[in-house]
Amino acid sequence: MSRFTLVTAKLKLPALVIHGGAGAYLKTTTAEQRLKRGKTLEAIVRAAQPTLRDSGARAGVLSAIGALERDASFNAGYGSRLQQDGVARLSASLMDGQRARMSAVYNVQDCLLPSALCDVLQDRADRNIDGDGARLLMQELGVASQDVRTPRSIERWQKLVATGDVADREAAIGDAGQEELDKARQARIPVPRDLDDPNDNKYGTVGAVGCDEQGQLWACTSTGGRGHEAVGRISDSPTAAGNYACPVVALSATGFGEQIIDLNLCGRIATRMLDGASLTSALTTTFEEVADFGGLLGVIAVAADGRAGYAHSTDACGVAWIDATGSVHIDQHGRSQDA
Repeated sequence: MSRFTLVTAKLKLPALVIHGGAGAYLKTTTAEQRLKRGKTLEAIVRAAQPTLRDSGARAGVLSAIGALERDASFNAGYGSRLQQDGVARLSASLMDGQRARMSAVYNVQDCLLPSALCDVLQDRADRNIDGDGARLLMQELGVASQDVRTPRSIERWQKLVATGDVADREAAIGDAGQEELDKARQARIPVPRDLDDPNDNKYGTVGAVGCDEQGQLWACTSTGGRGHEAVGRISDSPTAAGNYACPVVALSATGFGEQIIDLNLCGRIATRMLDGASLTSALTTTFEEVADFGGLLGVIAVAADGRAGYAHSTDACGVAWIDATGSVHIDQHGRSQDA
């Protein structure tokens, strides 16, 4: 049995790849739910393609991320999970590969589109700000505060508080199967009692990477965090470990954030490619290391030469991509078997 899944292909530029989180969806969602997730991801990349083609990778990536942040099915923007005090604290980052320039917001509250704040920060001297700074930036821009909690996220938090759990097993990797729970325990990640509703969609952190016809690479990742984590905890998404772009590749990670940071996942892959490795080789070598580490992670990537791909050590990862021909790829669990 393979220790991880790896998919790569050569695409015609411009190309866009998105993800909706890595998880143990096979044990906790129905085939119908997974197909619905796949159709949602497909609709988002199709809708973003004209922007990617006409306005470049930066605009295309932000178009896709904005759509994911607005969709309550995903753990970003509206519908984000809550920390232990019942507050949604969102983090996101945007990176320009040509300039190796990152902008990020950490633990912003009441913000539907954290990615839009990152876009504004790209062109400022101070590009990485915390929740207080994000609040002031929203005021400056005239961005109205918006409660991003949903009835579902509030109910979930209330259940966890009522039972005294200190972590949410529905987080990051979804509702884990036994094998993945054993890995989580070995990694000393708290595993609470099972409170899961099998009829709920359980998607995660969102990410988008794009490369336009000029070879410009951009990456953006947005998240509501792990869920029921310690107040003030920051995920990997606003860091170079979880979101990275350079002149040769753009990457976005998902999974257990602490492990992504421990392994410097995106930075590790990018460094290998800057040293001359192909995307396929860099992903393979890195995920052999992820598997040895016991990591529960996923990553999407697009390279300047048009090679795109993804890898994950969880049992599933929601992924879609589209290229200049309009050809769309959906991960194996998000498409019908005869597609």
